[in-house]
Amino acid sequence: MGGRTAMHKHAGFSVCLLSLLALALVRCAGGGSAKVGKVKGDRELVSHSEGVEPLWIQECPARTDHILPFCGVAHEKASRKMACAEAYADALGKLRRSIGQKVDAKLVSDGKGGYSFEIQGASQPMTLRGVWEDQNWYEEYQGPLGRTFDCYIMLVYPRLEYENLLGMARKAARDKVAKASELLEEARRLAADGRHADAVVDLKRASGLLASLKEPVVTPDGSVNSTLLKEQVVADLKKSQGEASRAEKTALVVLRLVMDGRPAASGSLARSVLTKVKGWLMKKGIRCRPGGLQDSQVNAVLAGDRESAARAAADKGAGLLAVVDIETEFLSREEGVFYAQALGSFRLIRTADGRELAAVDLGPEKQGHPASRRAVFKLSVEKLRDKALEKAVCDSLKKI
Repeated sequence: MGGRTAMHKHAGFSVCLLSLLALALVRCAGGGSAKVGKVKGDRELVSHSEGVEPLWIQECPARTDHILPFCGVAHEKASRKMACAEAYADALGKLRRSIGQKVDAKLVSDGKGGYSFEIQGASQPMTLRGVWEDQNWYEEYQGPLGRTFDCYIMLVYPRLEYENLLGMARKAARDKVAKASELLEEARRLAADGRHADAVVDLKRASGLLASLKEPVVTPDGSVNSTLLKEQVVADLKKSQGEASRAEKTALVVLRLVMDGRPAASGSLARSVLTKVKGWLMKKGIRCRPGGLQDSQVNAVLAGDRESAARAAADKGAGLLAVVDIETEFLSREEGVFYAQALGSFRLIRTADGRELAAVDLGPEKQGHPASRRAVFKLSVEKLRDKALEKAVCDSLKKI
């Protein structure tokens, strides 16, 4: 009886010992236990994630036919939460940069833990599906700065989604090439009409689209090659920029001259005014474009509607529109002398945007002449031209 009691006590002690040993093993295998002897610099490991330290924290796994892994890490952070957040951001950044080598896209968070790739040139953003946090590992250390944390995160991106993303990016690239080709053709039409400033705008847009391509693109039918297209755009842009620069220093000069209530823009006096104005402009480095504008367009300028006339001048390759408006008025005849006055205005308009750079009132210039009304009109116009118009022209050019 006593022997059986002793045996029962011994068996009970053995079961208890085995239970304690099993509990200790569970605790040792579980999270929170330190790996004996592991140190990093002056820090000593005191706890870590459950299980055995994974090999992937030393070297991120290679890509396979099915998945693309991206590993992020953060060291010596004040909290586990902070360390793992930064490790996640690091892994996500590596994913973004890897995609960016092939795809011109921006990774955007939806604020709910999801992400989408916004591909420039595509009508709709491509949703980044299937990215998940495959594994994570943290370690807690004790050191001179107290408790600090390291964290490792491995994100996995399915290769199928990656291929879908590349497919959409290729389509977006083809769309860019097609649009750049359209812009080149439109720019050539504008340049043929002398509208080089407008052509430059389209060519710069085309150049920007082509510059954003990650790799050369050839359309399925082989009709458009992005490399050749880029060369054509660069050549046309250089030419149109040169022409646009010259146009900025080119003026179209128009004159509205009314003498005694009648238009007189085609006589010798009108020609002398135009010749003088063009001479003053050329002395300041401004070329003068031959030709003029319709009376309705000149009247539109004088009435304040400059856009249509500016566009007409731009179509003639002129970056500046100079409008001279002079009108004579008979005053009286006293003791055989005819008296009259001339007055008007000078306007300088930039044709690229229709902006009025200068608007100067001229006169009145009063004169007397014994010969005739026509003679006094001519004299008053010439005096107004030489005394007021020259100054107005030269001062206006300072505003270019």
